[in-house]
Amino acid sequence: MTGKASPGVWQRLCRLLKPDWMFGFILLVGMGLLAVSIFDPNEVRPANVTPAVKIIGASLLVLLISYIATYAAALDRRKLEDYFFQMMANGAIVAIITAIFANMVWLVFEKQLGTMSADNLVAILISSWGLGYFFYRMRGLNA
Repeated sequence: MTGKASPGVWQRLCRLLKPDWMFGFILLVGMGLLAVSIFDPNEVRPANVTPAVKIIGASLLVLLISYIATYAAALDRRKLEDYFFQMMANGAIVAIITAIFANMVWLVFEKQLGTMSADNLVAILISSWGLGYFFYRMRGLNA
């Protein structure tokens, strides 16, 4: 009797780990981190702004800006050639990964480097996006 074996636990788990689900999970983790960071005891805020109001406001702001950026990216994609858009998107992925790992390394050496400011993080994002774009521009998308 040659029956087809049922998929293993690992294969079933891998089928569940689709990019849509992973990005949804990342969204939830990001929103959770945003909510936790709002309860910073050293933060100075007006007396009429409670942490709950700030969490709701920050969450709505993130969702609104994400929607606007998604809509703007769709407009760009209709007007630009697909190759250029892929280079820009791949450069943005490089920037995000670089910013995440640079922040992690910075946190490890926080005593020597001091606290990372938002300006530092934005500078890392912009420069790594540019470097990622030019890397793909010089080497091609399959490099």
